[in-house]
Amino acid sequence: MRLFFFKAGIRTKINLGIITIVLVSVLLIALAASQIVSRALFQEYRNRGVSLAINLSARSEDPILAMDFLRMRRLIGEVTTSAGDILYAFIQDPDGEILSHTFTDGFPVALKTANHVRSTQRCNVRLLAAEGDQFYDFAAPVMVGEFQVGTIRLGLLRTQVTSTVTELWWAIFAFAILSIVVSDTVGFSLARNLTTRIKRLQAASEDMIMGHREADDASPLVDVPRITAGREPGKASVLKRLDGDEIHQLSETFDAMTATIKRYIEQLAASKDVLAKSETKYRRIFEDSMDLIFVADHDGRLLDINPAGIRMLGYDSRQNLMARETLTSLIISPDDARELFADIRRNGFVKDRECILRTRTGGELAALLSMTVRSGPAGRITEYEGIVKDITQRKLMHRQLLQADRMASLGQLAAGVAHEINNPLGLILGYTQLLLREEADATGYKDDLQTIEKQTRNCKKIVEDLLNFARKSGTLLSDVNINSALDAVISVVRNQLELDNILIRTHYDDHLPEIAGDTEKLKQVFMNMLINARQAIGKNGTITVVTAVDADGQSVMITFKDDGPGIEPDIMDKIFDPFFTTKPTGQGTGLGLSVSYGIIEDHQGDIQVSSEVGRGTEFRIRLPMGKQTTKQDAM
Repeated sequence: MRLFFFKAGIRTKINLGIITIVLVSVLLIALAASQIVSRALFQEYRNRGVSLAINLSARSEDPILAMDFLRMRRLIGEVTTSAGDILYAFIQDPDGEILSHTFTDGFPVALKTANHVRSTQRCNVRLLAAEGDQFYDFAAPVMVGEFQVGTIRLGLLRTQVTSTVTELWWAIFAFAILSIVVSDTVGFSLARNLTTRIKRLQAASEDMIMGHREADDASPLVDVPRITAGREPGKASVLKRLDGDEIHQLSETFDAMTATIKRYIEQLAASKDVLAKSETKYRRIFEDSMDLIFVADHDGRLLDINPAGIRMLGYDSRQNLMARETLTSLIISPDDARELFADIRRNGFVKDRECILRTRTGGELAALLSMTVRSGPAGRITEYEGIVKDITQRKLMHRQLLQADRMASLGQLAAGVAHEINNPLGLILGYTQLLLREEADATGYKDDLQTIEKQTRNCKKIVEDLLNFARKSGTLLSDVNINSALDAVISVVRNQLELDNILIRTHYDDHLPEIAGDTEKLKQVFMNMLINARQAIGKNGTITVVTAVDADGQSVMITFKDDGPGIEPDIMDKIFDPFFTTKPTGQGTGLGLSVSYGIIEDHQGDIQVSSEVGRGTEFRIRLPMGKQTTKQDAM
């Protein structure tokens, strides 16, 4: 195929192309014709041989039955002398023995069994070869009624067919030579006419490049005034038609096209530069923004989303997120989604709409959504564009501030109440103990006094918890091994858990660093967590305790997870309030989580809780690593 890429004139290439086409066409025609002719001739030869063999078998019935060898010799001799391409003929008896043949130099024994024919066949044909020649062997049975009395064998040479095909090839070759001569003559004439015009165009182009153009060859572009509505008048270029042949007109048109394209390229280059800068600026804003930015079609299917949005929703790739989610599916509440789209279709935008989004893992993401619509020419919505701000941490901090403010107020109240109650309780307990010493065992008041003493001590314990909660007693900082502290607490409650058929599982980080804290107070927190989990489960369940370094690498995370009934959403914000409890009367004071909250806060940590009704609750305690000071020390 590189024939047309060598360095030569177009006239030579045209001639060579025409010759190549003619040669290829002639070769294809010759191949097809020779195949067709050969197939037809060979079929005709086979048919002729079959006809001769069957005819000879019909004429050989009487001589074979009479064993007239002379007549058999005469019959096969007449057949072989009737045509020059019959190589041999012979007659066999039913046992395959030769009765008569036309061979002069002796009968070739291998030929006897070279071709067999059954009595049910009219004729059997085989292609044989001997001494470099190929020939057809025809075998026809000689039948008398249902009995085969002999076999006629004929040999027919293929030389006549081969010679005929060779003659055809020579005729085609002669036709190809003649066709090449004629096509070369015609091609030369056409090529000369075309190259003459191209040379004229080339000469004119060279003259234009050199500036050697006559007055009538001036630029075909003529500037005419152009007035555009709402704009300043300008100029437009139109093509001035000149006389001349097609090649000359083509040259002028090329000049005009080149000038126009150059002008357009300059304008496009300037516009492209402006667009590229704008695209780069806005793409950078889109890609680098820390808020979720998205584009969706009129059905809410995501068309594009920035990397911050992919991370915010917990996905690993843009394609995975866009294939699985739509705007409607990302909003957890179907009612909120319907209301959102109703407002945006009515107003054309929404601003700072608070909603809860669903992440890939099924978690919730509190967000502020601002969105606008893009409409088509008919006023129909074609796209939605929007920004989503993650306000989960903001809402969490808001809840924590409210909780801290409420806890501070309750702490002041608890401190005042505890002081007012503590003194009367001391007096009641003292006088009760005096009465117990003076009362004889036989009197009926001793049991009542012991009950008063017991309940008074319970009240003092509650008051002490209130004071601890309110005053935040001093914290003794030391190096704390969290895993060891957990093991110590678990060893205390393990037997009680096993009695309730509750399995406790631990997954510790063996490389967890020590932290600065109060070991005994932290053990109190861990004990409260395990007791609350046991009471929530009741019987038959699992508590899982996990320790690990937090993702920020600056704090330690302790997780307590149970498979109990979970916490109702409407009481989630109250569980850290003092005296709030879901346990029956007499089974809890409601101070365990409040005191734990205060201890962890005093260690500059935090407690987070998540729960799903029917599936359990998870408390996550985060404590900072390294040297620290308590809030009391800081004050």
